[in-house]
Amino acid sequence: MPGLYFHIPFCKTKCSYCDFYSIARKNIIPEFIKSLVIEIEKKSHIFKNKLVNTIYFGGGTPSFLEIYQIEQILKHIQSHFRLSENLEFTFEANPEDLNNAYLRNLRDLGINRLSIGVQSLDDNILKFLRRRHTVNQTVSCIENAYKLGFSNISADLIYGIPNMSMDLWKKSLNVCLDLPISHLSAYHLTIEEKTLLHKQYKNREFNLPEDKNSLNQFKKLVKISESRDFYLYEISNLAKLGMESQHNSAYWKHFEYLGFGPSAHSFYENKRSYNISDIKLYVNSLNTSEPFYEEELLTTKELLNESIMLALRTVKGLDLEKFREKFGQTELDEFLSRLKHVRKEHYQIHNQYLSLNLDGLFVSDDIISTLFK
Repeated sequence: MPGLYFHIPFCKTKCSYCDFYSIARKNIIPEFIKSLVIEIEKKSHIFKNKLVNTIYFGGGTPSFLEIYQIEQILKHIQSHFRLSENLEFTFEANPEDLNNAYLRNLRDLGINRLSIGVQSLDDNILKFLRRRHTVNQTVSCIENAYKLGFSNISADLIYGIPNMSMDLWKKSLNVCLDLPISHLSAYHLTIEEKTLLHKQYKNREFNLPEDKNSLNQFKKLVKISESRDFYLYEISNLAKLGMESQHNSAYWKHFEYLGFGPSAHSFYENKRSYNISDIKLYVNSLNTSEPFYEEELLTTKELLNESIMLALRTVKGLDLEKFREKFGQTELDEFLSRLKHVRKEHYQIHNQYLSLNLDGLFVSDDIISTLFK
């Protein structure tokens, strides 16, 4: 189930919490697209005989692009890859960018899934996060997208935000679930270095919420969502039945994918590659045939650890029988022996699957690092 990921590294402004690579310069977009086309041409042979099932435009902000620019990229994708008739084509966007004309054009290009950066349904929280849209814009754009034929819409929310009460979180969540969405991604706010939020935290402009409050918000997220027919299938993702993200699910199943654009990653033939992050270096390298990415062949140990990390992010968990088939009985025995370092109330083994419960998922980073070889 190969997929293609395109990193569109442009944003009008930087959100206070974001550490993803992005810039605000429109004048470099033509050079970026030219370089992206060259990268497509250079990498397409890797999937020469494979059918691509998913395309994902992420960022940054893909909706920073004009429609004709998206069309230019798509033309080269179509000419270099075999695309499935049941292709899932996801496009990330901000509410303020999605007017009806833009939505119609996205639909007509074959984009059939929107991932919208909602983040909160409270205007004060949006201001704190330095988001450019309002609650009214969010509601309007999602309702309009649905009316225009987008039946697969995902919304992003953030919890664990300073000064966000449980009542405010419940209100935001319920308003979001009232909208015609079929998928919800909910992320705990993290304070990343070199972000505005990190600077504000260091200046003691706010206090972080206690872990127990964030855990309670996570559990409330799951409870309210389940009452609205959304189920948790990965630590940060909930969906109506059959509406899970095929693209992201492929990551967690350790399937192959190719990443394009500055800072994009790829995984294929047990190799991991990392593109140059800086857009100027990316453009210059592709236009002068200089190396634009680093590549490494993953060791058995690295593949084993990645399998553990990716599977235990999902509610289904790690298939122990497939783990044994891939890495051998000895590795399985050693892995199971490391479970003694994990609190028993954080996991369960059922029908050959090892999975984490809600308390375990909330501290999954610590648990997974404990289980690494």
